[in-house]
Amino acid sequence: MASKRLIAALTVRDGRLVKSYGYTADRPAGDLRTALRNLDRWSADEILVLDISRRPGLDPVVLDAIGRAEISTPLAYGGGIRSRDDVLRLMELGCDRFVVESLLFSPGRELAQLADLVGRQALIGSVPLRLGAGGEWAPSLPPASVPRLGPVPATLDATLEFLRRSPVSEYLLIAAEAEGRAGTFPIELVAACSALPEHSVLWFGGLDQASAAACLAAPVTAAVALGNPFLEKELALPLLREALLRSRPPAPLRRVRTLRK
Repeated sequence: MASKRLIAALTVRDGRLVKSYGYTADRPAGDLRTALRNLDRWSADEILVLDISRRPGLDPVVLDAIGRAEISTPLAYGGGIRSRDDVLRLMELGCDRFVVESLLFSPGRELAQLADLVGRQALIGSVPLRLGAGGEWAPSLPPASVPRLGPVPATLDATLEFLRRSPVSEYLLIAAEAEGRAGTFPIELVAACSALPEHSVLWFGGLDQASAAACLAAPVTAAVALGNPFLEKELALPLLREALLRSRPPAPLRRVRTLRK
């Protein structure tokens, strides 16, 4: 578990930092630049900025806040990435990795070209998941974006196979209905995605201390990402890190062999 990461996620909509609830409701959450600096000071392993506006292109207001924050923590960005120019602009601002969702399902070659530009290790494929009426997990993309995309897998198994073939290094799997509501993460989703490679999944949506610890114990997990809890309570990130370290099982005792004279 020591090699797995604790990611602080910040959601923005229309240039504002927000607390998002299932991507259907939100409320203001302060200043993005200040939040970035706080998380940088509290030693997150990685900071993830997700623009959930569903607007074409990058938001200049968000980009300005990122540039002025001047943080040293590794930074991933997702939302509105459509082209090589978008990625180059984000790299200029210090972004290390790039989260793609619509582009992941695009029928064109843009994603492959981005992988050639920055390497697949810098690309994260994002998939929001919802539980259907039949009890089957499946991607849940905004209706407005579906006509522009290629075929979207209809089942979880098809989605996992699709991800394994994609030119990305990790998969941000989002429990969409639980997003923003700590303690509601559907832990059964972890077992359902166990066919993915080890250390490949970033979990997001409804995580709290207990579910984050359970996710981190799974071989498939590379990291857990939490959002609203880090905005609602001062020093929540270092406190959670300390709690997760305490929750790790003790290392097994090993017999020390001594040489006889």
